[in-house]
Amino acid sequence: MTKEYIDKYFNFDYKAKDIDLFIKENFNKDSDVSNLREYVYGSYLYFRIYFKVSLKKYKTNKEKLDFVEANLDLFSDWWSTDMINSMLKKPFDFYDTLQRAKRYVKSDKEFTKRFAYVLFISELAKDKNHHKDILALMENDDRYYVKMAIAWLLCELLAYNDDIATFIKECNLSADIKRMAINKVRDSFKIKDSIKKDLFNYRKDNL
Repeated sequence: MTKEYIDKYFNFDYKAKDIDLFIKENFNKDSDVSNLREYVYGSYLYFRIYFKVSLKKYKTNKEKLDFVEANLDLFSDWWSTDMINSMLKKPFDFYDTLQRAKRYVKSDKEFTKRFAYVLFISELAKDKNHHKDILALMENDDRYYVKMAIAWLLCELLAYNDDIATFIKECNLSADIKRMAINKVRDSFKIKDSIKKDLFNYRKDNL
């Protein structure tokens, strides 16, 4: 598959479903799209084609995540991190994911670090027994998309564990991250109104 053919095909205002139809009609699990790698960075179109087609070759999440890890340098924006979960099989292995996340949070690359948190915005957020380990990954960062990922993950955890509200109030995360998290909580349909009110009052009085 050549770049020229893809560019000619997508000469319209396409959406994700259009890319997925193109993939279905033009590729199979044995297709090799490694020649497209040089066009992936910063391109939603080529990112989705490259990762979605490549990941079909692998059966397990470990194999898929190994491939993603080898290509983390291609992550260039929030959508780079956020669409990968939809390409992975369920269920996730918590401990494998945790070990990867521990490496990613140490990265100086904004979207590699964001990916560390986004990985848990899945069914992994549902098990309260794992929340302590997930919370231990959270640390202050000045970069917007990392802060937003932490806030989003806090909101997701709170949907399954009321104690996360106390963590938000008492932890050492920045006021920015706490405000972002409380804004996410406010918009969630999965969190109790009483908790929303409590966190809103906390924000008003303390942040």
